[in-house]
Amino acid sequence: MLRLILFLIAISALSWGVNWLGDNPGQVSLNWNDWQVETSAGVLAGAVALFAVAVALVYRFWLFLTRAPGEITAAYRERRSRRGYKALTKGMVAVAAGDGEESCRQVQLADGLLGEPPLTLLLKAQSAQLNGDETAAETFFKAMLEDPEMEFLGLRGLFNQAIKRGDDRTALELARRAQALKPKSQWLADALFELEARAGTWANAHAALSHAEKIKAITKGESRHRQAVVAFGESLESERNGDPVKALKHAERAVSMDSAFIPAALRLAKMYLDRAQHKKAQGVVEKAWSLMAHPDLIDLYYRACEADEGLQKVTAAETLAAFKPQAPEGHVMQAEAALDAELWGQARTHLGAAMDAGLATRRVFALMARLEEAERGDKDQARHWLARAAAAVSDPAWVCNDCGHVEADWSPHCPKCKGFDTLYWATPQGLPVGSEALGAPQGPAALLTQSESPEAAQ
Repeated sequence: MLRLILFLIAISALSWGVNWLGDNPGQVSLNWNDWQVETSAGVLAGAVALFAVAVALVYRFWLFLTRAPGEITAAYRERRSRRGYKALTKGMVAVAAGDGEESCRQVQLADGLLGEPPLTLLLKAQSAQLNGDETAAETFFKAMLEDPEMEFLGLRGLFNQAIKRGDDRTALELARRAQALKPKSQWLADALFELEARAGTWANAHAALSHAEKIKAITKGESRHRQAVVAFGESLESERNGDPVKALKHAERAVSMDSAFIPAALRLAKMYLDRAQHKKAQGVVEKAWSLMAHPDLIDLYYRACEADEGLQKVTAAETLAAFKPQAPEGHVMQAEAALDAELWGQARTHLGAAMDAGLATRRVFALMARLEEAERGDKDQARHWLARAAAAVSDPAWVCNDCGHVEADWSPHCPKCKGFDTLYWATPQGLPVGSEALGAPQGPAALLTQSESPEAAQ
């Protein structure tokens, strides 16, 4: 609208000027050498206008002649770029769809059209991986390291290859280098922590975990448990290095980070007992039992209470069981103590309570067999309970949540699959300690019947 108004104003002004010159023609005289021109002012203005138009047209034509080759070349390049990016897009779709042949064809087309290797290197590497050529993929990923904008992608590609072939050492070096480029990468922070922990470089793992928590790659709850596991590892490392003071300090930190982390509680209680600090050991065991009634705590508690005889153990067992009265393991503990003290009725009551609570394991049935033979001398009934024990589910043990491997003792890494912090206290489905679930579905839902939740077990 504004342009129309300005155009009308310009036309009106021009018309007014022409009319004014027509009403006032004037006289113009031009003398140049032997030439003399006489005309009106209006004619002179028109001649000047025509000359200006002619000069403008000549100038535009000259610009066209000088610019045309460049514009034609630019248009050609733009068309090639559009075709190249289209091929690049189709190649990425082919990779996502798992079509190795199509991705290879499109990446060759994109590379020829774009003439910009950094834009196609990633697609080349992914296409090579899709076609099973890991050597070519590694070559492309390494080529990315030469370009600052592609370096992180190259490092991630090489990192994934190292993880795939089980080369933790190379993966760790690549992860450290990648984090220097992208310190806020959350997936990288978590991966770096696990690699440091797997390598047993506990001080580096501690730093990596603190960084992961800082950038919110993990929650505070997860961080506290992992800090406990790291402190446990640092305690073992300090002990190997001959520094018992640091070993104790790290064990105390592990328990303070996660009181329900049974391996740390067991370690700390043992260390206190070795230093004759019985009250401290007793407190650690009682706190841990209140969170998870674990059978390995029982003997440590007897030592802490200096309960060496049958009746002393019965009293200590009753005291410890009171910290978690609903736990079936408490009844088993009291039954075993009562058997040692020859309190048959008390032992039978607690074993019955354990079975009523659903704890029908080999250990419970074996104690029933022992009770029948000790109290009544009934060998037939004892054999009956032993037969039931042989057919019963295994007693709880440390089971890997990733591969199903079963261990009697906890360790930071699964001895079978090397998974970090994957061992949970659970009841295997009839597997002997030191075995794995061959051919069975993996994962906790298929493999385990939890005696405690994984959260409580840690």
